[in-house]
Amino acid sequence: MALFTLADLHLSLSDDKPMDVFGGSWVGYEKKLQEYWEYMVRPEDTVVVPGDISWAMSLEGSLDDLRFIHNLPGNKILMKGNHDYWWASMTKMEAFLEENKLSTLRFLYNDAVFCQGKILCGSRGWMCEDKMTEQDQKVLRRESLRFRLSLEKASTLADSVEAESGERPELICFSHYPVVTAAQRENPILDVLKEFGVRRVYYGHLHNWGTKPLYEEWEGIRFTLVSSDYRAFTPVRIE
Repeated sequence: MALFTLADLHLSLSDDKPMDVFGGSWVGYEKKLQEYWEYMVRPEDTVVVPGDISWAMSLEGSLDDLRFIHNLPGNKILMKGNHDYWWASMTKMEAFLEENKLSTLRFLYNDAVFCQGKILCGSRGWMCEDKMTEQDQKVLRRESLRFRLSLEKASTLADSVEAESGERPELICFSHYPVVTAAQRENPILDVLKEFGVRRVYYGHLHNWGTKPLYEEWEGIRFTLVSSDYRAFTPVRIE
């Protein structure tokens, strides 16, 4: 059993929102995504998708996109991104999955899960730039609280696993937005990650990044960009 991640699927099987306006790599991306996913992932594996899953504007409108993901190999853990307007309450979304028999999907929101020997946690995050509005600051503070809530649950879950097995599992964090950027490094989310001893964070959101430099490590934490176009629509294995 293996653990993978891939963000920013940006599916639009019902709404026909073309992605090729964002670059040639997006031409035929659904087919590439399916082929590479089927090549990499086995039924017993797990794939975390940290946000920007579907362009749908409602939960009902996301069905074709969620069904597409459901039919791919492996179990999938879905997280919220800034374009996931279809996202609803957990009660409604879980009922929607059950009603439509999307049994390979689950959501991670204000929570943590023990999976493939690791504790998985995180939240959407928010852009942290040098020029931010008061509203941006408010959302960022709220997201830092969501990270804290998720990490508190992750820590409690790690205590339970350690008490039973004698080994403490690693806490791996996922964020839709980057936590550290060239414009701003003093992110309150970073303080929460450091407090709980997180050493690895996987994130998306950034597109057409090519060979631009990224902050791959900052204050003892390694940050890995896993947006689908940056990763050639291929799930990234987490060792």
